Amino acid sequence: MAASNLGGAMAAEIDEEVAKFRQVQEDLQRVRNDLQIVMGQLAENEMVQQELQLLDANASIYKMVGPILIKNSHDDAKETVSKRIEFITSEKGRLETKAKDLEQRGMEISKKVQEMQMMLQQATAAAVQQI
Repeated sequence: MAASNLGGAMAAEIDEEVAKFRQVQEDLQRVRNDLQIVMGQLAENEMVQQELQLLDANASIYKMVGPILIKNSHDDAKETVSKRIEFITSEKGRLETKAKDLEQRGMEISKKVQEMQMMLQQATAAAVQQI
């Protein structure tokens, strides 16, 4: 009877760890989706920056503010895009770090679950031999 309780407790612990693992995997998927969006934004802004470099300093540049186009200076547009790229790059770095942390945590939980399952199998085999 004690072996049965021990096996049930171990199985419950394994279930808890598996639930944690699933949550980490869901969080990791969300972070990867966010990272994909940020990478798209970064590529788009880098392309805008390249286009701005090709323009004359006298070229008319407009920015959209709500439904209205407002004339913008060449230098102001370059500065705005550069700051946006800087912000997006820092956000990309933050998301990459978070993804690595979640991957590491997932690997640790996975390893723990495997060890717990092995211990449960050994306990079950020992209990069967005692019978």
